[in-house]
Amino acid sequence: MGVIGVGALGSMHLRNLASLPACRVTHVADTHLSEGGAATAHLHGATLTDVASMLAPGTVDAVVVSTPTDTHAQLVVAALRAGVSVFCEKPMARTAQEARTLVDLARSRGAKVAVGHVVRYFPEYAAAYDLVRGKQLGTVRSARMARLNASPGRVQQWYRQSGRSGGVLLDMAIHDIDWALWTFGPAARVFATRAGEPGAEVVSVTLKHLDGQITYLDASWRDDAFSTSLELWGSEGFYRVAGSSSAGFEVSCPRTDQSGDYLPGPDSSPVPDDPYRLELAAAVDWFAGTGPAPLATAEEGLAALRVVEAAEASIQSRQPVMVEEEAA
Repeated sequence: MGVIGVGALGSMHLRNLASLPACRVTHVADTHLSEGGAATAHLHGATLTDVASMLAPGTVDAVVVSTPTDTHAQLVVAALRAGVSVFCEKPMARTAQEARTLVDLARSRGAKVAVGHVVRYFPEYAAAYDLVRGKQLGTVRSARMARLNASPGRVQQWYRQSGRSGGVLLDMAIHDIDWALWTFGPAARVFATRAGEPGAEVVSVTLKHLDGQITYLDASWRDDAFSTSLELWGSEGFYRVAGSSSAGFEVSCPRTDQSGDYLPGPDSSPVPDDPYRLELAAAVDWFAGTGPAPLATAEEGLAALRVVEAAEASIQSRQPVMVEEEAA
């Protein structure tokens, strides 16, 4: 495999790929290679090259794209045209139109595109998904989510350019938008507001899902440190999780048994692996034909982008915006 873009996230992906028995990282490309990225590539025996050389016939079977958001689409297109499978960091493109092009191209070529919506692999959120789908909280009609962080624009200036990064809405809120779509199904209507300067803004988004559930979510680039939270309110109980890395659980609902098998034990994790490694392992197995599709593919990446763009339209119009059904 090859890795395109070895900043902080790309370097982590490279290390995780190198730990997978079914994968060998052979090439790395980055137009602004840092000393740390070069050292990581060297440590794992990867050859430093450019994108065109990496995508030459017979060089790699698949690539990870972990570059600035506005470059994703062109790199995924190049990889697909080269006959290479792709794991693309979220968001899969800067715009829904670009994402639609990628979906169509992948379908026309029978190609595989996985998208890094990693929240689906976090144990806290996977447990919440299972609770909803298994109706262990009864009928869940509302969810409240938050994702807060300091501005990444302090380190990488391109985050401050909304035309490149999409701001906190596209870069951070999309995580929780994707989880809400995965858990509750398509959104019918979106209302959103935003405050603050580019690169240091906050957004609030309300989704009304087709099945009637309502998701409230907040995202911020104005906090001092990273934190997340999730609350689910059902007819028979609630679920609350909050933290920064290894969050705790609080569940209250009537039970007919005391097994608690969907919750972590006091001395163990519900998922004995890192979520970022899990998503890559699922993608690699899918690419190799030895496993099913991962939890997020190009279609899910497009769905999340369409809701993000509806939220942006709502911010601009100060009105709720309907999310049109996507043509097959």
